[in-house]
Amino acid sequence: MDRTDIIVRISGKGQFKINSDVLDKINEIDNSIVTLIENYSREASDHKTTQKDLQTKLTEMISLITSNGQPLDVEEIVKSDTIIPDSDLSLEEATKIFKGEGVISST
Repeated sequence: MDRTDIIVRISGKGQFKINSDVLDKINEIDNSIVTLIENYSREASDHKTTQKDLQTKLTEMISLITSNGQPLDVEEIVKSDTIIPDSDLSLEEATKIFKGEGVISST
């Protein structure tokens, strides 16, 4: 991903322009979600605790984007560089999304 401003869509919340510093922070959270999901998939983790951890991390990611990003006008049509799911994502859905590099690619 280019190290300039990127466009991030948050499901159900619109698009935001974020800079590389914010991208780095959400990439750290993204990587921690990948690890959480990998551990959940490998172990017999407590479903409720893991779901709560997932929602906490997604909420943190979304908060970083909405508080540090510039919202785009809903009338403006711009291709998103990445899409962040809403915080109500289930563990089952997360296992399909947060794998490998997660939703933030380092390329």
